[in-house]
Amino acid sequence: MVEIINKEWLAHLPMEVVEDARGPEFDAYLIALEGWRRGLTLKWHVKDSEEFKDMKTWFDDKPGKLFSLSSETRTHYFFKTRGDMVSNEAVEIGANKEKTKEYLEKKGIVTPRGKLFSLDTSEENVIEYVKQLDFPLVIKPLDGSFGRGVTTNIQSIDECKDAIKMAKSVPNPNGIIVEEFIQGHEYRLYVVGDKVVGAIQRVPANVKGDGKSTIDQLIDQKNHIRSQNPRLISCLIKKDQEVINHISKQGYNLEDILPDGERLTLIEKSNISLGGDPISVIDDLPEKLKDVAVKAIHSIPNLPHGAVDVMLGNNGEYVVLEINPTAQIGSLLFPKIGKSSDVPAEIIDFYFPETSRKGRLNDVLYFDFSDVLFPLLTYSAKITTVTPIPKGTIYMKKYHVVGEVQRIDYHRGLRKMAFERNLHGMVINNEDGSINIVVAGTVEEMVDSFIHDIEEDPERSVVEQINSSNYDQPIKVGFEIKNDLKKQIELYNYIKKEYDLTELELRKAKKENKILSASKAWKVTLPMRVLGDLIKKYYK
Repeated sequence: MVEIINKEWLAHLPMEVVEDARGPEFDAYLIALEGWRRGLTLKWHVKDSEEFKDMKTWFDDKPGKLFSLSSETRTHYFFKTRGDMVSNEAVEIGANKEKTKEYLEKKGIVTPRGKLFSLDTSEENVIEYVKQLDFPLVIKPLDGSFGRGVTTNIQSIDECKDAIKMAKSVPNPNGIIVEEFIQGHEYRLYVVGDKVVGAIQRVPANVKGDGKSTIDQLIDQKNHIRSQNPRLISCLIKKDQEVINHISKQGYNLEDILPDGERLTLIEKSNISLGGDPISVIDDLPEKLKDVAVKAIHSIPNLPHGAVDVMLGNNGEYVVLEINPTAQIGSLLFPKIGKSSDVPAEIIDFYFPETSRKGRLNDVLYFDFSDVLFPLLTYSAKITTVTPIPKGTIYMKKYHVVGEVQRIDYHRGLRKMAFERNLHGMVINNEDGSINIVVAGTVEEMVDSFIHDIEEDPERSVVEQINSSNYDQPIKVGFEIKNDLKKQIELYNYIKKEYDLTELELRKAKKENKILSASKAWKVTLPMRVLGDLIKKYYK
């Protein structure tokens, strides 16, 4: 039985609006888009920008994680979901699991019982401490994320020894933590100020049997469903050794057929990045859990917003596992099941309370993320400013045009006329030879009268029929010229072929150059060539 994924996400964030921002830039794009739609000035910055020299950042070589939002009176800077009102001290505390525990426990917040060991601590000394605890245990690196180096539900001394090696194997672990493994339900809550604004239960990766499909096939089916989710598309379930070992402990292998209705856990960890399911619980949170999350955030100095991971133990006790000042929020907006939480709106409310998300008329507009980042990727600019969003009511029309209307120069003419009238939209080729033209703008007369512009280029088109209709789908600012899917595929295949040929020629040239460089004649004439280069430089 193939599971159905939740599609009841926020109406102003459909797939086409967010699909260009998959991966590490996803969260930054969500916050930036919300601010831009409210009329704030949005700028994207490269790594080492002067504006970010005092903010702790990482893995920001590729543009798309550093941005600023400005009103008429002030500017705030963001790294992914973290704004400049979060202190570097808070970031450092959140990155260090032992320090986090110290701050939490000072405020009377329950954390798992455990101990930090330096990397040079012998395995024997760690095991001596393990004997003071009750199984199950968890062993993890001091500094880590995405579940890397973490071993959970450890049931024996031998498993502890393997887990110690695993924790030390990750880059820069800076120590290992041994602590009790809390069994129960795990939650991630996002707090802004004094309010929980998003919450999910994190369920470890799993599949449900249909009595016909193998476990291997069920994983493929589930990954297909996850690929339709803007957040989960970057977090597909891997059939790695950890998964194989875990299902083996339950008496299965990948080729076994799972009985109808049986649910099989594939991995112990609940991380979304490792295939976990985010289940929204924002409307079902007990007040005590909300209080624990808010209190946990407030226990860290100068941390006005961030994520809290909390375990509800089987004994009914809430235990805080960790705090993340730079948390991913995609699974809160795009849960597998349940209601989406508009965390970006809450964060922008916090930084720019004078802006409003109520009654906005331009949530159909968005910007081309790839185009905006291109100058930064090509090193032609250090800062790029996104075209401001049009202010006022947005009027939209779709025109279906039949005739000889697919010439690219005709389409460029349409784009030129749209720009002259301050209109946004696109022209799309259809396989039957017709085109669809979508235009949007703040002046209704301009949008309606564009039907006349469509017929004003008889030299490059023969328009036989125009049908107009209302349009309510998202539109990028600017004006796009799109091919139909078939032509896009043909163009992609052509470009790929040219690229492959170029790569082949480059490898061939490198090989020939290597052979030439190793030849006796090349070595003998080296002094003459060096002297020649010096003479050329001298007479330049």
